[in-house]
Amino acid sequence: MSEFNNAPIPNGGPAAPNGMRPAPIMPSPAPQGTTVCGIVGVVFGALGLVLSFIPIINNIAAIFGLVGAVLAIVAIVGTFRGKKRGKALSIVAAVLSVLAIVITLAMQSAASKALDDITGTSTSQSSSADADKDAKTDDSTKTDTKVKGEQDMEGDLTDMHVKIVSAVRSGNDYNNQPTVLVTYEWTNNTDKNNSFAVLANPKVFQNGQELDTAMYLDNPEGYDSGSYLSELQPGATGTVTLGYVLKDDSEITVDVTNLLDFSDTAKVTYKFAI
Repeated sequence: MSEFNNAPIPNGGPAAPNGMRPAPIMPSPAPQGTTVCGIVGVVFGALGLVLSFIPIINNIAAIFGLVGAVLAIVAIVGTFRGKKRGKALSIVAAVLSVLAIVITLAMQSAASKALDDITGTSTSQSSSADADKDAKTDDSTKTDTKVKGEQDMEGDLTDMHVKIVSAVRSGNDYNNQPTVLVTYEWTNNTDKNNSFAVLANPKVFQNGQELDTAMYLDNPEGYDSGSYLSELQPGATGTVTLGYVLKDDSEITVDVTNLLDFSDTAKVTYKFAI
């Protein structure tokens, strides 16, 4: 019996105590594919990082960064336990998410400081303006015309000096409607070449309604169709003629303001009988 127990085991395996064959060693299970949490974490982290540089919207970036960070942690735990692949992807997701949160906080802090600085400056300027107003009480005696900056027939605008020379009846337009031809004289007060069309906003009113600009088939006497767009050098003076379609025979009001001054703080104006 002892000889039987000490007999070699088939297949060349070593003998085991009491003649028992050792249990085979089972290999550990392979990871089950790339971690989904890591992929989604990278997406949230990248979105958060891009949005973190945009004021106001970066509030959403902080949320994206927080969600991305949580998903990255879950992914990292899964990959280190060998359940999933994608360890590097999980780490990238974590880095992007943390950067999104940090940059968002930094941008919001900078924006808050800038707002505080602006508010402080505005308060200081307001106090200074109030002091100037109190120091110049005699300015309140000015008429409404002076406050609005209205100038009769001739005056200065921001970038030009303007004179409303005349307004006379002219030939009919292409639609056989009566027109009035208005002549302006202006001086270019800028430091570069400019045209009347670029600097001025001329308008003509009749009965409170703005008149349409006339278009002629045959240019009437005194009308220069190119004068409106012709440029003048700095300091030069030129003449512009524009036609307007009349509604009736009542008087008209010609106004000239700065092209981009919608409040009409400076205006050259004059009324003409037609």
